[in-house]
Amino acid sequence: MTDSTTAPRGFLRRPEPKAIGHAGRGEQIVGGALHLGGVTLNGDFFAADVPPTVSAELHGFGWLDDLAAVGTPKARALAQDHVLHWLKQHRVPDASRVEWAPEVAGRRVLHWIFHAGMILPGLDRDGAEPYFRALDTHLNHLRDSWYETVDGLNRLEALAGLAIGAMSLRDRQFMAQPALIALAEEADAMGVGTLSEARAPESLLEAMALLVWAQEVAAETGLDSPAELTAIISEIAPILRALRHADGGLPSFHGGGRGAAGRLDRCLRAAEGAALPAHGLAMGFARMARARTTLILDAAPPPGGPAAVRAHASTLAFELTVQRQPLIVNCGPGDGFGPLWAKAARATPCHSALCLAGLSSSLLNPNRQEGEPDILTERPALVWAGDCDELGNLTAPDFGPAHSPEPAHLLSGHDGWLASHGLTHLRELWLEPDGLSLRGEDSLAALDASAQIRLDQVRPEDGLAFDLRFHLHPDIDARMQGQEVQLTLPNGELWQFSHDGVGEARLEASCLLDRTLAEPRPSRQIVISARLQGKAIQIGWTLAHSGAR
Repeated sequence: MTDSTTAPRGFLRRPEPKAIGHAGRGEQIVGGALHLGGVTLNGDFFAADVPPTVSAELHGFGWLDDLAAVGTPKARALAQDHVLHWLKQHRVPDASRVEWAPEVAGRRVLHWIFHAGMILPGLDRDGAEPYFRALDTHLNHLRDSWYETVDGLNRLEALAGLAIGAMSLRDRQFMAQPALIALAEEADAMGVGTLSEARAPESLLEAMALLVWAQEVAAETGLDSPAELTAIISEIAPILRALRHADGGLPSFHGGGRGAAGRLDRCLRAAEGAALPAHGLAMGFARMARARTTLILDAAPPPGGPAAVRAHASTLAFELTVQRQPLIVNCGPGDGFGPLWAKAARATPCHSALCLAGLSSSLLNPNRQEGEPDILTERPALVWAGDCDELGNLTAPDFGPAHSPEPAHLLSGHDGWLASHGLTHLRELWLEPDGLSLRGEDSLAALDASAQIRLDQVRPEDGLAFDLRFHLHPDIDARMQGQEVQLTLPNGELWQFSHDGVGEARLEASCLLDRTLAEPRPSRQIVISARLQGKAIQIGWTLAHSGAR
């Protein structure tokens, strides 16, 4: 067996980047500014005193993806300088520090290896020795600590860093097969259920990407992938395929974004089995697709347990994408822009949903103590989505293929305001076969005597105010025309938003929160405001293609 005290003698084969980031962010880093979690770092990034969440992102080196997207000599030199500087400051693992948490260390190994083409050029054998010795130190640290991470993405990051690092480095093959087997067995033991608990589609994609990368590196180095690894990848694929918008992105729910460009399609190509989306709900989301239009609706309560820390009050919110253009969106994850944005983004008004009198459909813990995380504690007890059979019974959602000659129909509801106001929200949607018209009806109702008593107790004399919100992608130009809204897509297509006059429509400011951007991107939202005077109210609305400019 090779002496494990000797630094590895390079790579078995030249590593290739598995992920490329955002060139705009990369240019900002080249210019001297790294934006992470609402904090802007300048100069020596690692000297700054930052919150633990920002520190984990900083020391995980995921921002090397952005420098790789720039690809200039200056960007490559900057990547090399930052890595070599980090090596001088962190020679010995310290389990008490954020940067040595197993998941952060695993993430760092992956980015250092995948971007070796930026880090190593120009270094002689002696110059590269600290880099390879540090990778070896990381492997030993991960081998001894990966089991300390919680189930889910964190554990997979630690194990993927260990497995891919061991498979990539010369003289460390004795660690490779055990690490690869551990990764496969842990992923299999967690199952799709555990990996989906956070209900953030992007998080499931990140988990799948780690498994696919490990499988690819194993094939490149001549190792057999464990059967469990292939199986779990094949189980995840239909779920993500069901959540894939027409433009290839994922819906932004529960702290997740749209996913790195091209990553979803690459992962889906690596999966075995039929290229079909999952039937029924996928991760608690309902998918409607006709022609080249997709709609994805949050049809389950927000996640509980540890995942509640990032959960959003987005029940019955939806996103709509037409061909390759997102049209109706949610604001997205705010945790990349500081604590105020992170909290605001979780509220119902930041989603394309119905918001009752400024009250979210799920509530943050009102008794939170200083230093404790904000956790959604009150959430709908009952959420449903599907279609109706001939007897009026709700059936599981199954909208048929995207080319079906029949409209896609979805009936959904939740009781998030039942205890506080006696109200149930119903949302019914019809997507036409050509994908060029979406019709909706949103209802608020007190459905039984006890609910009506509760509503009478809390309803103001002038009625209970509520809003229907439809957040528009920033690329959409919106103009009011009386009580209708004309929408112009970047390709010149015109769409018209109209409603039945029960409420009043207006345009308000909104924003898109995208972690690839330094600042929130301004946009608009359509808001229909109304008041519930009696025991029930229904608002009908239509979003339809109306020609070309």
